[in-house]
Amino acid sequence: MRINELFKKTLTSISALNILPFVLTATLLLSCSDDTTDVDGRIYTDVPASLISDPAKLKMLQSIQDLDDGRFFYLDYTADYKLDLMKESSITTNAGLIGFVLNNLCDSPKAPANAKLNYDAGCSAFAAQTPEGKYIMGRNFDYSHGNEPIAAALVRTAPKGKLKSISLVDGYWIGYRQNLYHNFSDDVKVFNEKKKQDLSYIMGFPYLLMDGMNEAGFAICVLHLDGKPTQQNGNAYKLTTTVLMRYLLDNARSVDEAVRMMKEVDLHVPDGNGNYHFYVADATGKHAVLEYVWDEEHRDARFIDDEIYDSNGKIKGFNYPDVLPNTLHVMTDKHCVSNFYISPTMDCSAKGPLKSQHGKTRYDIMDFVLTQNNDCLTEARAMSLLDDVSQAESPTEVTSHTQWSVVYNLSEGKATVCVNRNFSKPFTFYLK
Repeated sequence: MRINELFKKTLTSISALNILPFVLTATLLLSCSDDTTDVDGRIYTDVPASLISDPAKLKMLQSIQDLDDGRFFYLDYTADYKLDLMKESSITTNAGLIGFVLNNLCDSPKAPANAKLNYDAGCSAFAAQTPEGKYIMGRNFDYSHGNEPIAAALVRTAPKGKLKSISLVDGYWIGYRQNLYHNFSDDVKVFNEKKKQDLSYIMGFPYLLMDGMNEAGFAICVLHLDGKPTQQNGNAYKLTTTVLMRYLLDNARSVDEAVRMMKEVDLHVPDGNGNYHFYVADATGKHAVLEYVWDEEHRDARFIDDEIYDSNGKIKGFNYPDVLPNTLHVMTDKHCVSNFYISPTMDCSAKGPLKSQHGKTRYDIMDFVLTQNNDCLTEARAMSLLDDVSQAESPTEVTSHTQWSVVYNLSEGKATVCVNRNFSKPFTFYLK
């Protein structure tokens, strides 16, 4: 059935506990078969991809569909994004990730001299159970990008021999703004002068995810932490933050499997990007905060809080560059998370649970609502909670401006997405 026919038959209104009407505005069927998915929206069939010559790749890129006035897109990613090669390459820098995309996924490696990848996020996430016994995970992705309109995308992947998944991508990290206008400059004036439409860099979308869910009902999202970047050196393979998430979505069926796999590789967060922790949940109801913390020897404020900042407030170095968070701490008793360390091992840090205020108000709201409801929320109430902790645009706060809110139903393989705090216009996607 074509989506426009299905849409007419399934358009409904749902009211939840004292929240705004929750209107199902689009149902996008992501079949697990090899059939092409039908989704209504503008298709970019006339937009070039200057670094792509392979007809199949070009057809895939030009099939990307605009679902919401150039702010939200759907892409069925059918090419081989060579995850095994990416893992074996042990890439530890953003420049290395860009180089991998250009040299292994594109057909021509030429690129602008200032090609970059940079990511950050001030976010919120939680896990709950619905009254029907379904397990869900809610998540806001917050980042201001100078309050420019961005191009977010829901990307479907179905790698051969691995798990199918859907993930949400922030196109800004690789130069895309609203309507898929592309340029790497952070300067709005320069961007407006040189912007163009070129779909080539969409080839990197599988590695630009901020959150996602696979067909086994395992979901993961990443959230920003202040402080030193995790840079482990104990295993054969090193993965950056988003590559690690792609690795887990393609292979992990549960929280336990994900933790085991994380212990078999090194997380390597590039210098200058702060640090990150992960929130994971699965269809059995298990959920966890996964943090990389300091070892016993270095749990002291003089090792933990020693960043050196430049005149723009960016981290330019550390007093103790050899002492970095390197020990994975798994906390399965936390029903929500935001942007400070949860682990009690970080109590002495200004970035930890006793002293940090980064995201603390959002955390307290989520904790209160979940506790009052015994961790039981309808999907509509979960989206309402994401609305409660969503953030408006701020000219001074980088980790503000909610770009999207998503409720993953892990039991049903369903994702409901609202873009740019427009909670009256959710999009619902089914993975299976």
